[in-house]
Amino acid sequence: MPALQTVFDFFRASASRMSAVVPPVAPQAAPPAVPLAVLVSSTPVRPVAPVTTGPVVLDTPVARIERELSQRMATPVQISITDNTRTMVSARHRTGFAVVRLHRMFLHADAATLDFVASFLKRRDARAVSALRAYVADHQSQVRRRRTRRVLLSAIGEHHDLGAIFDELNTLYFGREIEAHIGWGRMGTPPGRRRRRRSIKLGSYLSTGALIRVHPVLDAGWVPRFFVEYIVYHEMLHHVVEMPVQGGRRCMHGSEFKARERRFARYAEAIAWEREHLDRLLAS
Repeated sequence: MPALQTVFDFFRASASRMSAVVPPVAPQAAPPAVPLAVLVSSTPVRPVAPVTTGPVVLDTPVARIERELSQRMATPVQISITDNTRTMVSARHRTGFAVVRLHRMFLHADAATLDFVASFLKRRDARAVSALRAYVADHQSQVRRRRTRRVLLSAIGEHHDLGAIFDELNTLYFGREIEAHIGWGRMGTPPGRRRRRRSIKLGSYLSTGALIRVHPVLDAGWVPRFFVEYIVYHEMLHHVVEMPVQGGRRCMHGSEFKARERRFARYAEAIAWEREHLDRLLAS
């Protein structure tokens, strides 16, 4: 018995029935072949982004400066951007890295300027100092103006100008890194109305607000300028030298402080003058 055909070829059967009444259709010419180059060039190709497995690091201005100064100074550098009104460039070296404080005007500094910054921080190069002064002068408009306080201590006395002394010492000993206010304190009770002093505090430093006060008894014609300079220098050291903890208490004048205090050019002369004239200072 022949096998049954279970699949009906509809198209073949229809063609056999319709061939008698439907005239044959003339074959159409095949479309011309399109060159492969045309197909490739006309097909838009979407670029594929590279696959990254690590964190994405943005090349910010701070990151760029940190990278370039690290190369120039041969040590890792951490940048701190400031809006200071006096100190534009400064650095403190820690164990294994350096913390460099830059005014925001240096955020877009070119490679040559960063070369001068590195030279200045490494060896206080005179050429670098001159170049950085010129750079700061060109970008002076980016330095904010200091707001005037309601109560300002007067730095100009009858005989000594504390502002001028501060600026000279800041340049000579501290690389102009100290930003602080300075002024003469108040005299208090007039000499004729008080008991004779048993002690006197010739200078003080207040970390809150970075304020240096100098006792007004030193604003006298018989007090030499070098002694006033010593008192101001002493208080400026409190701004930069950290107080060590000894026996659970902070020591205001530790070994580092005393060592740096002796770097004052007329240190021995100032100490001798104070001993010789202490009685007169107490009576003033």
